[in-house]
Amino acid sequence: MFNVVITDTNLGDGSHEREVLEPEFSVAKHDVTTAAEVIEVAAEADGLLVQWAPVTDDVLAALPRLKAVVRYGIGLDNIDLDAAARRGVAVSNVDDYCLAEVADHAAASIYAHNRRLAAGSRNLAAAGWTTAGISQPPPPGQDPVGIAGFGRIGRSLAARVAALGFPVHVWDPFLTETPEGVTTWPTLRELAAAVGHLSLHMPSTAETTGVVDAAVLAALGPEGHLVNTARGALVDEEALLAALDGGTLGFASLDVLCSEPPTGVSAQLAAHARALVTPHIAYLSTESLPQLRVRAAQILADLLRAHGGQA
Repeated sequence: MFNVVITDTNLGDGSHEREVLEPEFSVAKHDVTTAAEVIEVAAEADGLLVQWAPVTDDVLAALPRLKAVVRYGIGLDNIDLDAAARRGVAVSNVDDYCLAEVADHAAASIYAHNRRLAAGSRNLAAAGWTTAGISQPPPPGQDPVGIAGFGRIGRSLAARVAALGFPVHVWDPFLTETPEGVTTWPTLRELAAAVGHLSLHMPSTAETTGVVDAAVLAALGPEGHLVNTARGALVDEEALLAALDGGTLGFASLDVLCSEPPTGVSAQLAAHARALVTPHIAYLSTESLPQLRVRAAQILADLLRAHGGQA
């Protein structure tokens, strides 16, 4: 029988996973946060279900039975993919998780800013019942949305904002053809210069870290709106803070930060008057978390069965 270890999760007690995996596989649930702790609890593991615990090269080297790792979620930032490939360990995410929820959250952020909801609420609290200090929003048809990264979430967002009347512009270096009904741009900076809202939908990699830098923010401009529901590392937060402080960027709607819970610059952004920051909740719905747990377990079971079903 293969041994499955849930290294860490704040999503529940493991009952959904056990329903999928037992009795075919044995399941042990832990709550560990360091590489050393992963090695300790997973020494006999054939499969891992991981949320945030690190699966580094050292971890992989110390787990000789390991055959597969599945992460609860889409991002694989905490797993050394190259090391896993070298050691023949299969790695998967749950790539169909919370797609609609994140697209909804990004669309809501864009529409809320277009209608000046955050600015109006703060202005009411500070100055009373007055429209003074609230800029007049353009109609959606004159307020183009830029989408950086045109995978499934980016495409879902495009459908939502287009239905509300916003023109859609896209930058994605991996696009091979121009999608119908959108305008494409060759660089992220050119996209930012062409739109009023810039929404990020890219993975966090060495190439995308800090891709939204001072130049991109300057191109987005003093009326521009940055939306990030993807990964905090995509944004140079010091440049973002400087742009918001200096008024060279209009507003930011952030569901993710470089530091969570926020400290340092991230904390300054979380409290900024020109930002609407939510605590990494774009994935939330009554259905998304149970589905994530079940799908992660199903994917891991399939990967282990591919090894013959027996240790």
